[in-house]
Amino acid sequence: MKAVRFYDAHCHYSYLKKKYEGFMIAAVSMDYASSVETLSLKSENVLTGVGIHPWKVHEEKLEKIEELIDKADFIGEVGLDYRFAKASKELQLSYFTFFVRKAAESDKLINVHALDAWREAFNVVINGGVKRAIFHWYSGPEDLLKDIEGAGFYLTVNPSVTFQQKHRRLIEKAPVEILLTESDGGYEYKGKLLEPTDIISTIQFVAQLKDIDVEELSKIIQNNFRNAFNLKI
Repeated sequence: MKAVRFYDAHCHYSYLKKKYEGFMIAAVSMDYASSVETLSLKSENVLTGVGIHPWKVHEEKLEKIEELIDKADFIGEVGLDYRFAKASKELQLSYFTFFVRKAAESDKLINVHALDAWREAFNVVINGGVKRAIFHWYSGPEDLLKDIEGAGFYLTVNPSVTFQQKHRRLIEKAPVEILLTESDGGYEYKGKLLEPTDIISTIQFVAQLKDIDVEELSKIIQNNFRNAFNLKI
């Protein structure tokens, strides 16, 4: 494996079309087309995820994605979005439950989007028997943090932590043992295209926020990433 210093647990890598030296990247997908492209990008420093994002469930068929799951390292980005998704809650739940079942059957990590549906998404994952899960760009209720920790799951801290007050407050409360860094790279947020390199300043900010040495925090995140993705390295 090429030398890794930073870990990106949630990145739309197929949208970026460039290499990032020193990064281990978990590449998520939005739909069938991006899932196929993501699978083609697998390397020793790129893990591949397939899935249908809740914004896309009204446009996509599960049967096509199902054929790709065995080829992937994990499942994602999948979940629920009760703020922006066009699909009904019932359809979103149907798709998400399918992916949760597949994650449990294959013992794969599931990378979850759960905007305005954090508790419900967590319950679906728990009731589905999933062993490894990430709740990406966490902005859910504070009291759910202890349940996420108790289940052995993880949440990601996004570069927005530097200015998004709710995300910052929750990351401040979350134990470092459940934290992973992410870029959500390839996604444009408030006029900025996010990239894995944004993780460097994110770690520095979180280290200061939690009064911990940068190198120590980096080692904890490295260990969390390896445990989450079940890497034998």
